[in-house]
Amino acid sequence: MKFTALLGGLFAAAMLVSGAARAELVTNGSFEVNKTSGSWQQFSAINGWTSSSNVFEIQKGAKQGGVAGFNPYAANGRQYLELNSTGLSSVWQMIDTSAAGLYSVSFAFSGRPDTAGGANSAMNVYWGDTKLNDSLLMGGTNGQWSFFSITDLVATSALTQLRFESVGPTSAPTYGSYLDAVSVEVTPVPEPETYALFLLGLAVVGFTTRRNKQA
Repeated sequence: MKFTALLGGLFAAAMLVSGAARAELVTNGSFEVNKTSGSWQQFSAINGWTSSSNVFEIQKGAKQGGVAGFNPYAANGRQYLELNSTGLSSVWQMIDTSAAGLYSVSFAFSGRPDTAGGANSAMNVYWGDTKLNDSLLMGGTNGQWSFFSITDLVATSALTQLRFESVGPTSAPTYGSYLDAVSVEVTPVPEPETYALFLLGLAVVGFTTRRNKQA
């Protein structure tokens, strides 16, 4: 029983460290911090983000207090960002990438239902200087969100810029490119001592198994 308890403790400790919790690194990723005073509102600044136009238009879903031409619901929470507030623009955030590990980026993207001519929104996404999408990400005008996830990203510096660049619709540049539910997580690389602890646990497993067979 003592060996079993020791084995259980060693194995659990090794797995706990090697499978360390994925840490959320984005500030205000669902644009819920700065509350709108009505169905939508333009801010000159919001928590966590920088804009090329110095304008952030935060909207509520049409069924969450927004107006009829908006998406019915936010992808997460009650609010989301319209990149094309006063024209095609970009927003970005500097992400703390000082931790060794693999990074993942996820977000929701959509066009705006009442865009003239039903023109789709279009967007590029950058991780530092690296463009993450091979082709334009298209946001339809049916009020539905598209969810994207990019995994196994690496960082080459302590801070990495995550940037969303709206490039459409050019025919209606003040409509659409809705963004919501932005997330960056890191899965840390286990330290060498973690592997040592795990191997020790496996060694104890082997010893215990052999001992039980001989008994």
